[in-house]
Amino acid sequence: MAEQTSKPEGKSILAAHLQQWIPPAITALLGLVAGIVLAAYNSDLATNRFFLERQAKTADNVAVEFSRYVENWSRLMRLRRHFDATPTEPTAEERDNFKRVVFERSNARDKLFSSLDSVHLYYSPKVSGIVVEFRAWDYRQSELTIDKLPDIKEWQQWQIDILRALREEIRK
Repeated sequence: MAEQTSKPEGKSILAAHLQQWIPPAITALLGLVAGIVLAAYNSDLATNRFFLERQAKTADNVAVEFSRYVENWSRLMRLRRHFDATPTEPTAEERDNFKRVVFERSNARDKLFSSLDSVHLYYSPKVSGIVVEFRAWDYRQSELTIDKLPDIKEWQQWQIDILRALREEIRK
């Protein structure tokens, strides 16, 4: 008879131990799952923050370089129109100034296009498409003579359109 009572007592001791360890085991398991989920969330948050920072930096660079590019185009057009309206030949100083403005415009274009290349890394295909359209349009303008160039307002409109697209995507 002693054997029959000891078996149920052994089961009740085991059941008591299991009951004692089940809550901490469940807590540990839930903690592990919560830790994994939190780590994944933090990783996604860090990635999103990185991309948002890169988008903002790219937008700032594009804004600065676009302003320089448009201003240099404007100077170049004003100088050329001034030379065309003047009956005398430009002085050596005026020609040197014109060459400097041409160089600065080309340099500003290179910097702008480098900044615009970053748009393809950090922005949507929609925004990238606007950049591609602008570059194609700008390339066509670079083949025109000064008297056939559009008004500077067209470059300014491209600038506004691109900067607005960048801003809208950052705000999402």
